[in-house]
Amino acid sequence: MCGRYVLFKQIQSIDEFLNAVDSGKYRAPGKQGEIEFRPNYNVAPTNIMPVAYTNEEGKRILEPMHWGFMGWKPKEGDRPFLPINTRDDKVMKSRMWKGPFLNKRCIVPANGFYEWTGSKGNKTPHYIYPKNGEFMGFAGIYSDLVPDGIGAEKSYSIITTEPNKVMEDIHDRMPVILHPSEFDDWLNPENDDPDYLKDFLKPYPDDGIQEHIVSKAVGNVRNNESGLIVKADLFG
Repeated sequence: MCGRYVLFKQIQSIDEFLNAVDSGKYRAPGKQGEIEFRPNYNVAPTNIMPVAYTNEEGKRILEPMHWGFMGWKPKEGDRPFLPINTRDDKVMKSRMWKGPFLNKRCIVPANGFYEWTGSKGNKTPHYIYPKNGEFMGFAGIYSDLVPDGIGAEKSYSIITTEPNKVMEDIHDRMPVILHPSEFDDWLNPENDDPDYLKDFLKPYPDDGIQEHIVSKAVGNVRNNESGLIVKADLFG
């Protein structure tokens, strides 16, 4: 799964990476806009984060979305079901995932993500990040439904797949990481052939990512500083 990730580059750099034409709801510190984007070194479920998709006018935009996909409105008094990940082998088997997979795909920008090894109570966090470049683009799906009163109009989930060799000793799943050359086809709303789309859902090349152990402080979502991604001094 992917339960924590990192996004700390400025909004302009994120726009350029995704080739987004509009991020008007976001503003850099001190600039105009509805939402001030701040670096986040410990993105957790329920956070509202920038996500790219193609809107009804055919423009690729960056919009604040709630991490935790809402497939349907819960009955009054029930807690909403808000999964943060979607398995690649389930996208066409569940009614909740099938429609969005065919028609509401998105890209979740990240600078890296965290995963843990070890037993409960003694887990070791790893930071996984690109070997070349600054960004990753996770394949995702989004919904026009959100929990009440959260300040976003859409919710999203990150698609996961089998691990590559870098990840296989850390976890049995990893996010689907798209190459920039795949962005256009993934976000093209006219692409609705499930077999064609499922070809994107594969482990990232082994030589494309690297990892190192980081401080256990990342396990507390209240911790959010640049030191979280620094390699831990295991002998210090």
